Amino acid sequence: MILTFAQPSYDGLLDITHGSTGVTVTGSKLYDHYKGSLVGHSDSNASEDTKITVTYANNYFSNINSRTPSFRFGHGHLFNNVFENNNDGINTRVGAELLVENNVWTGTNKKPLYSTTGGLAVARGNDFGGGSNTAPTGSFTSAPYSYPLTSTSSVVSSVRSSAGATLSL
Repeated sequence: MILTFAQPSYDGLLDITHGSTGVTVTGSKLYDHYKGSLVGHSDSNASEDTKITVTYANNYFSNINSRTPSFRFGHGHLFNNVFENNNDGINTRVGAELLVENNVWTGTNKKPLYSTTGGLAVARGNDFGGGSNTAPTGSFTSAPYSYPLTSTSSVVSSVRSSAGATLSL
């Protein structure tokens, strides 16, 4: 069931801004919030944010209204993530170039991968849960590092069993 949220005045759970490079978000659980994750803080900040590079791998996004995540400018690589019961999908915009691989969506009401105002994406191996990719195809087709892709049939069980902080005392 998707949670209903009043629009808050605060920012998202995890925002990556101001020209950040080489950022990796992995094994995290982002959930129960109005805004998930924003990459690039302003449509008018191209001079700083076009160099942004972010990787999201093996994360669990659940019950989030928007920004799962939303990219402005720069390059993003998203692989082996689970998106469950969110009101929004991945939004590529304002010149962002995304490589989206082997992710799984379930219970999502809107387009799982889409573009507003000029974002691009290369999508392969994803299970869009009945939705579809409507983002224009970009040219970012390979990440500058090696990485393991999990088959989409195993992504949900793998991510659910490992994402999020665990503490043993």
